[in-house]
Amino acid sequence: MLKAYSDARNRCYLHPHRTADTKCERCKTPLCDECVREFRGQRLCQRCVEEIEFIEISRPTLRDRVRQFFTSVRNTIIVLAVIAIICGGIFYAFRNLMNQPITPEEMARFRYAAAGTFQTPEGINVNSTVLGAKVVSFTSQQTGYEAFHLINEYAGPDYPGWRSAQATFPQDIVVEQQNVSLVQKVILTQQPNEPKDTWAKDFELQASTVGPNQGFVTVGHWQLRQTTEPQKFTFPPTPAHWLRLRILSNYGSPAYVSLAEFDAYVVPQGLPGQPSATPAPAG
Repeated sequence: MLKAYSDARNRCYLHPHRTADTKCERCKTPLCDECVREFRGQRLCQRCVEEIEFIEISRPTLRDRVRQFFTSVRNTIIVLAVIAIICGGIFYAFRNLMNQPITPEEMARFRYAAAGTFQTPEGINVNSTVLGAKVVSFTSQQTGYEAFHLINEYAGPDYPGWRSAQATFPQDIVVEQQNVSLVQKVILTQQPNEPKDTWAKDFELQASTVGPNQGFVTVGHWQLRQTTEPQKFTFPPTPAHWLRLRILSNYGSPAYVSLAEFDAYVVPQGLPGQPSATPAPAG
């Protein structure tokens, strides 16, 4: 049996009836004299000769390599140019957005979205444009210092508040809430970059559920201090669909009266800051 296996290994792979005289120097396949191919100083089988010739034909020439190199460079340049155009467009868009100031209403929307609720430590500000409130009437205003600035939930030097057209009194601003609410707190803020003598001083708050021009009842009468800190005034829960802020005086300016913010709050149960029996000036 071993002799038969040895004889099989010494037979030509194409002519098994012949004894192999040599082996392919590349693949070690047994070959008879007829199957041996002389190729570049080597004794090879036909299959190896064909493989070597195919490899040499497929191998790129110097010209092919140069062409492939420049093609690769060209494609790389095109890809980089496309990326540069896309990045440039994105940068240009973001630069334009960054150059456009965010309005106070947009900032308030972002703040509420981040918190996931309209609830704040003070309650729910129903005098907010984000919640559908709007100024429906006013005694006077200056261009660029319109009354709607009073309900945009922002008070600071980077954005104007409200100015009256002249220092005559009373000056009324009526704000309509989206729905009838039980309001029991207002927070007013002076405009920090206005002269202090223009700041609002004595004011009155009135509420109505009948209409923007009728049915108002007085909720309370207070005096604002000369401070840029928000000033809080509480009172018994009062139903209101319209709130009228009536400013009765300023701190002496003969030009106009100014104010930054007029917020009104519904206070859900469990929050601190319950109203006192009779309204009192903030101190």
